Amino acid sequence: MQNKHVVWMLAAAILVVFVVWYFTDNKMTAPQKEALQELLQSEQEIADEAIEGIELPAEIKEKFPAVKKGFVINCGEQKYYAFLSSPLGYRSAIDLFIVVDGHKNEMLGTRVLQHGETPLYGGDSLTKAWFLNRFNNKSVSAYLNRVVLEPSQPNDIVQITCATVSSQAVINGVNAAMGAYRELVLGEETQPVPMKVEGFVTEIK
Repeated sequence: MQNKHVVWMLAAAILVVFVVWYFTDNKMTAPQKEALQELLQSEQEIADEAIEGIELPAEIKEKFPAVKKGFVINCGEQKYYAFLSSPLGYRSAIDLFIVVDGHKNEMLGTRVLQHGETPLYGGDSLTKAWFLNRFNNKSVSAYLNRVVLEPSQPNDIVQITCATVSSQAVINGVNAAMGAYRELVLGEETQPVPMKVEGFVTEIK
């Protein structure tokens, strides 16, 4: 009888933990919601009821390991899709909040929520509008490509000077969100995107 009581208590505790985890994990945090408001250029606060978490299948997590969360935002007849992507930069993960216009299949924009990159090598520039605006209105149909000086293709992104790894990490994070969007929403097969910048020496072990 006592063992049965212990089992029921354990089951109840597990259920509580699961419920708390589920509802917390499927809701936007305050910084994420603030970034959403800014990218949507909405003066009116977006109701929690308009934001729905997207379950990320195991295949998506494997192909796009930087993508941690997905959301669909219903604004009347317009749908937007938001992704939290955390690619690995030179020193640590760079937390990105990325929004895709579901009508145009274009990047609405991205914001850097948190990073630990070296200020001396472009870390301060990661959050600047002049860099982040380079991602605006890019089609999700082709992955973005890092270039050093001048763009020659619509999907080219000019890197931050002296911040090759950090710039590529942000591009990886955005590409991962684009790939997840194409597979989840458009039903297209896309190439996987690495979480870590390949071919460069970093401080991440």
